[in-house]
Amino acid sequence: MAGLLMMWFAKRRNDNQMVQAAAFNFSVALLMGVMAIFSGLFAVDLGQWPVVEVEGHQGYSFAFVIVTIICTIYAYTNALSRNAFFFYIANVLLMSATAYSGYMLVFHSASG
Repeated sequence: MAGLLMMWFAKRRNDNQMVQAAAFNFSVALLMGVMAIFSGLFAVDLGQWPVVEVEGHQGYSFAFVIVTIICTIYAYTNALSRNAFFFYIANVLLMSATAYSGYMLVFHSASG
C-alpha cells in the first residue's frame, strides 16, 4: 500500500526519488511476501484447519507474490505507466484479500 501511495505522489509531483523509494518498497514487500509464504507453509502443519480455507488463503498469497513480482519489475523499469498502476492497485487488493482470509482462518477457526 505504501508503494502505491509513493508512486501516486511521484506521478503527481514528477519526483524521481519517490519512484526509487517506492521501487525499494516493492522489493522489500516481495521479500516479506516470500518469507510469509514459507512461514505459512510451516504453520499449516501445526494447525488443524479446514483444507478449503487453507487453500483459499494460500491461493491469495501466491497470487499476491506473483503480482508483487510484476509490480517490482514495473517499479524499476516503467514505474509510472498506466499498466503499472493497474498492477499496483491489484497488488493492494490481493494483499487485502490475503490479510482478510488469514484473519478468517486464524480467528474464525479458533472461535469455532
